[in-house]
Amino acid sequence: MTEPSSSIPPAERVFEGIPASAGIAIAHAFILSQDEDPSPHDPRLEAEEIQIELERFAAALAEADKVLEQIEMMARADVRDRAEIFEALRMMLCDPALTLAIEAQIRESSSTARAAIVTETNRLAAIFSASGDETIRSRAEDIRSLQAHLIACIQKAPVDHRFHDSAVLILSTLSPSDTVLYARNQAGAFVLESGGINSHAAILARAFGVPMVAGLKGIARMSRPQGMVIVDGYAGRVIIDPEPATVQQYRERKAALEEQRSNLGSLRDLPAETTDGTRISLAANLDMIDEVDAALENGAEEIGLMRTEYLVMGRSGDVSMEEQYSYYRQLAERAYPLPVTLRAFDIGSEKLAGEIWGRNSSPLGMRGTRLLLARREVLDRQIEAVLRASAMKNLKLMFPMVSSVEEIRRLKEVIADVGGKLRAENIRFDEHMPIGAMLETPAAALTADAFAAECDFLSLGTNDLAQYTLAVDRTDDALASYYDEFHPGILRLIRACSVAARRAGIPLTICGELAANPLATGVLIGLGIRRLSVQPIALGALKMRIRAIDTDTAGRMARDVIRLKTAAEVRGYLMDCA
Repeated sequence: MTEPSSSIPPAERVFEGIPASAGIAIAHAFILSQDEDPSPHDPRLEAEEIQIELERFAAALAEADKVLEQIEMMARADVRDRAEIFEALRMMLCDPALTLAIEAQIRESSSTARAAIVTETNRLAAIFSASGDETIRSRAEDIRSLQAHLIACIQKAPVDHRFHDSAVLILSTLSPSDTVLYARNQAGAFVLESGGINSHAAILARAFGVPMVAGLKGIARMSRPQGMVIVDGYAGRVIIDPEPATVQQYRERKAALEEQRSNLGSLRDLPAETTDGTRISLAANLDMIDEVDAALENGAEEIGLMRTEYLVMGRSGDVSMEEQYSYYRQLAERAYPLPVTLRAFDIGSEKLAGEIWGRNSSPLGMRGTRLLLARREVLDRQIEAVLRASAMKNLKLMFPMVSSVEEIRRLKEVIADVGGKLRAENIRFDEHMPIGAMLETPAAALTADAFAAECDFLSLGTNDLAQYTLAVDRTDDALASYYDEFHPGILRLIRACSVAARRAGIPLTICGELAANPLATGVLIGLGIRRLSVQPIALGALKMRIRAIDTDTAGRMARDVIRLKTAAEVRGYLMDCA
């Protein structure tokens, strides 16, 4: 029998995962085999061995903390505030609740330190993994990385982080510590079998600018050591053994993206203004405090939307006032002097939290401001926490999903009551903290003039405005073809809100996905919009589009599209203008 010819190249294979860190890498694979979780079934200790094992654990704990401190210093030198991840890991590592539980396992079960570490960290990781919130679930990866870190220190077996420069590293999991060390050794990209976009490894990969695709179970078995791999961190795509034509296509795309990034970098400190000098304010939409740096690095002039519901989603009960205050204060300090618009808890519909909020998932049910007013104890705690954190005078508070002016008036009464309580306790806060509303329903948009008379600022949430105007559940894939933010009805509502805000002399910001859509930039400016809030990564491209248009052209575009009858006509017109 003739052996197959080794000259036959392997077939190209494409895998779709989670795009955890943007960028493109084209390099050879370096597969890092990782052992499964160590078995906790070590032999039982003799009575005289228990004290020795406790001392071994104490020494390993001290060594593990020392190593993390060293990596924290490296991270602080390279990615500044991302080093706070290691502060949190060190606090977790030395948390008495964990260390005492491990010591109790050693004493009471005669377990080895290794077995006790595995038992207790697995238990803790299971608690995080059971959360309904993706960000909280991702913390389970941190627990598992601490487990491996501690065991390596117990066994005195440090990880070797050397490999060929620019290689695509293929791993089952990736700890924050290993992310820093591999990135500093010029890793070309990370491909993970587990993990997600909110893991600390992903946050660090983005900070270092290393592409990452996660969630590709079994990818290590399907890869060839030193085989060619393409990693597309934008699309979450990994191509193993790519065809020459595919390699060339990605090389050209990578070069174009690098040129674009260079051009956008030169725009960072230039104003966002049209060719005839009309100034447009650019802000950033954020989910987590870790994203503040990305907003600053991409030239945001303020934080236009900071979602606060991530503090409560996935938790069985409400978050305390003290925890909220600490979070909001830290956010205000990190962003200072930039203004930060905090959106009050927007829970309901598809955004379900713990049992305290109920389980009504209807888009027309209890959500946003309605739900907050029905849970006064929750509302009061959040308002008190925000007011206490407002002493730096760069916080604003915005309420989601308002449908009537009566709701805004009730909210302002609650704020006045909480403010009076703080005054009585001699607690300083911003007496003039701006209060705003998010217009996301047709009723709110059509009565924008009434809201403008009651608020210091307004924001347009075009995602939900389109959903409720078009009677389309935007989470239902079967209705995707009916959901279109370029529907003339949506554009007319935007124009009505813009006119109302301008007449009242208050700012209006668009913070839905429409604000970042390349087709929409000119028509939004033409409709009178002067403030846009988008994801940090979209700021540079948005500024480039703004600086390439004049307001006369934008005004003509707006007048033309408002007269069109269908979303398809609007899109066709705007594509012809592009």
